[in-house]
Amino acid sequence: MAFFQREGHQIILVSSGAVGSGRKVARELLGKEYGSSTGEKQVLASLGQHELMHVYSNMFKNYGILASQLLLTKQEFHTRQHYLNISRLLKEILQQKNIIPIINENDSVAIEELMFTDNDELAGLIASQINADKLIILTSVKGVYNGNPNHPESKLISKINPILDGWPEVSTSKTTQGRGGMITKLGIARKMSESGITTHICSVHEKNIIHEIMNEKIVGTTILPTKKKSNLKRWIAFSDSKQNGVIFVNSCLLEIIKENKRVISLLPVGIEKVKGEFKKGDLVEICSPIGDKIGVGIARYHSEKLKEYLGQKGKPEFIHYDHLHFNIGK
Repeated sequence: MAFFQREGHQIILVSSGAVGSGRKVARELLGKEYGSSTGEKQVLASLGQHELMHVYSNMFKNYGILASQLLLTKQEFHTRQHYLNISRLLKEILQQKNIIPIINENDSVAIEELMFTDNDELAGLIASQINADKLIILTSVKGVYNGNPNHPESKLISKINPILDGWPEVSTSKTTQGRGGMITKLGIARKMSESGITTHICSVHEKNIIHEIMNEKIVGTTILPTKKKSNLKRWIAFSDSKQNGVIFVNSCLLEIIKENKRVISLLPVGIEKVKGEFKKGDLVEICSPIGDKIGVGIARYHSEKLKEYLGQKGKPEFIHYDHLHFNIGK
């Protein structure tokens, strides 16, 4: 990484390891073996985060590079202003030639329902945020297989072109170290592809793996992009897991959305119910009449005003088309 930093590439490292570092410290210095509850993991993260950064700091200093630290929670990506604040900071750091930002989930304060699936999800958010050229996901297997990677008949898929090949079925098994699995990784790769970003999934145990990827060698699995989206669309697409409120469209509007024959914004006349409270600028979940999630968008006004306008013609649009992301049929 130091080599490519010197070559002019802008690099962000998303790293886990705080809990593992804390567990090692607790075992060696305290003689205590912590369990796996959320509370105990938070203690381990608070013990291990600075140990982890100490390792990175010493490694990069050998190459004249400073390691900066960003600890983030999922909640910070749900507000557009917080999202832009993170973007602004990363842009400033990346302009410095001798600093590499190292990002981790703030495990010591994150509550379970607001945790990232794993750091692959966090890496995807960051890559989307800075409009990266590549997202490299290092894992314990060589890449995406057409079956369980532990079975000898399973074969590595070296390239996935979603336009030509679609998306493969993969094993549901997970590594013992992470919260996610290959399905999670492919889910991130799918969003990256739709954002115009190439994803590489490969083994952390492969020698010089970053060098191989940067030199366009065929290693692991490469997932090609399908299209470009605006920065705002990317934020909406990657922030669709947790919203402040829910709206339910009527059957007529649902059919129009499914047909997707023309560009539309969401108007109150096509909305039949509101659940929860939200303000202007908040993300809201969009559901079918029976409650199936079909998308997410940015509210142009608060929930109480929308309730006044429900089902009425001639009222101001609630979500503009440019602030919508639908996932019907995905």
